[in-house]
Amino acid sequence: MKVLGLSSGRKMQNTEVLIKSALMGAEEAGAEVEFIRMQDLDIKPCIFCKVCLFQQKGPEACVIKDDGPYLYNHIMDNDGFILGAPVYSLTPPGIIKMFEDRMMGPKTDKSFIIEAKKVGGKDRMGGPRYIDERLFKHRVGAFISLGGATTPNWLSFGLALLHTMTFPPQINVVDQMQVRTVGRKGHAVMLDEEMARARKMGQNVVKALKQPEGKEKWMGDEPGICPVCHSDLLTVGKKNPIECPVCGIFGTIKVDSDNNITVTFSKKEQARSRLTIAGKLEHFVELSGYARFMKNVDMKEIERRLEKFKGYAEVNKPVRKKTK
Repeated sequence: MKVLGLSSGRKMQNTEVLIKSALMGAEEAGAEVEFIRMQDLDIKPCIFCKVCLFQQKGPEACVIKDDGPYLYNHIMDNDGFILGAPVYSLTPPGIIKMFEDRMMGPKTDKSFIIEAKKVGGKDRMGGPRYIDERLFKHRVGAFISLGGATTPNWLSFGLALLHTMTFPPQINVVDQMQVRTVGRKGHAVMLDEEMARARKMGQNVVKALKQPEGKEKWMGDEPGICPVCHSDLLTVGKKNPIECPVCGIFGTIKVDSDNNITVTFSKKEQARSRLTIAGKLEHFVELSGYARFMKNVDMKEIERRLEKFKGYAEVNKPVRKKTK
């Protein structure tokens, strides 16, 4: 049993030491552990090729040559995954999203791979689809988010956005913690309670890995509003239903005379969360319809209409010195 700790923070600073404390807890519980610091890696952004060679042949086939495949393979080779991220401006650092766009997302969507296997390794357009059998391992994850704030609303998206890394490959998140560091002894290593909590997180990940897949229980201290992703974020319109922006499921919200809020998500809605295979399959069906639609699109007419926009109001590109 292997557990990977991945930090997007600075070397030996708050995020890193909390992740390492969690790994120590996992090791105490019997796991083999390893740690990767994203800042040590060369991760370049996706250029959104018209034809994705990763999806056809695997990560090493990507036209961008950097450490993306290295990190992808480490995630795939491990059973447990503890992701840590500082919050600098309401969200986790962009390097996480940059890697997710390049190497995760639809490329590792477990439901897409399930459907591709049914038709002999073909994608929804009929082309070849790379199938990584490691996606079918039982995986469990946990999140650590922290930031320099005294109030939680400055860290609003710190935990929620980490799900973009874990939900496509079906890494079932069983624990998470949010840490506020401003005015608190100068460094997370001095926060004994939080360091102990991170250690317990590592133990929780190992405990969950010992459970049958799909039977893992939530082990976090805070249940959150959503019973699936345990986020407190909601998309609220002028009337019910409300929506969990992480899970994409609908529920109802009620406010009583004392301003107490009750939010209810039915079992049926919980079962179609995008964190589940069923929820991801909904999206597969949605995109399959789009793929059929695109086969009948008049590409020549699109090109004709695009002509008037080519070069319009474009700013000159910066002059770059040639390197030898």
